[in-house]
Amino acid sequence: MKYEIRLAQADEFLDVAALDRITWPSMNDTFIPDGEHIWRVWCDYANLLVAEIQDREPLSESHLIAGALVMFPTKQHEQVLHKIMVHPICRGKGIGKALMKEALEGARVPVLLTVDPENKPAVKLYEGFGFRERQRIDGYYRPHEHRLIMAFEPGNSP
Repeated sequence: MKYEIRLAQADEFLDVAALDRITWPSMNDTFIPDGEHIWRVWCDYANLLVAEIQDREPLSESHLIAGALVMFPTKQHEQVLHKIMVHPICRGKGIGKALMKEALEGARVPVLLTVDPENKPAVKLYEGFGFRERQRIDGYYRPHEHRLIMAFEPGNSP
């Protein structure tokens, strides 16, 4: 599968929002994907990378975005990696890693993300990119949803 990692174009926000709905399906109605309105804002004001399929397979002609990553700035002069996602039929082909590598290579300030501390494979993956645990916050979203805040410092090679 051939793909290109690049910045999203403003008119691709609906494709990215559709990918969000496919990638993070509703789990018993406890999770709501980010809406089209916020993806439109992120196309203009965030660092929104997409992986565009070059060979038109295996996705349809109408949907050529296989993956996306969004980071946005904070007032503390950091970036928050809010979401990284890969279409289910495109997983295991290195797209997520390519998105992460591209995002981190361009980082000029620390990059933060949150992850469930019980998700050991994800924690290990992020550590492999140079992220280190900064803080654990119990009850981050809800009383039973804990998170690690992990940070990547510029200059650490992914």
